[in-house]
Amino acid sequence: MKKICLLSLLVVGVLMLIPIMANAQGNGAVVIWDDGCTVLDPNLDEFEVYDTVKVITPSINNTKNVSCHGDLIAGIDPPLKAVVLDYENTTKECCVNFNGVWLSTTQWHETITPSGNVSLTCHFKGGEQTGTCGGGGPQ
Repeated sequence: MKKICLLSLLVVGVLMLIPIMANAQGNGAVVIWDDGCTVLDPNLDEFEVYDTVKVITPSINNTKNVSCHGDLIAGIDPPLKAVVLDYENTTKECCVNFNGVWLSTTQWHETITPSGNVSLTCHFKGGEQTGTCGGGGPQ
C-alpha cells in the first residue's frame, strides 16, 4: 500500500519563494516564515492555507517544529464542536520540505474549530524518515 503522507507543507511554492529568516529571541532557534501549507478539512480532504511558520531549534537531535494556521475554505462547513486530527485517527503523516529534504513524521495534530479556524503543528524530533514523501500534498 502506498505510504500516505499528510500535509506536504511548503510544496512547490517553497522553491519559488525565499523564506524570511530571523533568530528567535534568546534560544537560537531559526524561524522561517513561508506562504503556504496543505491541511485537512473535517472530511479529511486537503486544502491550502497561507500562514506557515517553521521553527528549527538547535539541539543534538536537530528538533524541528512546523505550524500553520488558516480558515476553512468557502463551501466547507465548520464542525459543531472542535475536531482534532492526528496520525492516530487518520493514519496520515505530516511531510515537510526542509531545505530540499522531505521529512515525514507521525507526531502531528490539527485542530478545526466551530468558527472555522484550522491550526496544524508537526513535530520532528530527529531521526525521521527522508524521501518517503513525494511532495505536493497528502499522499
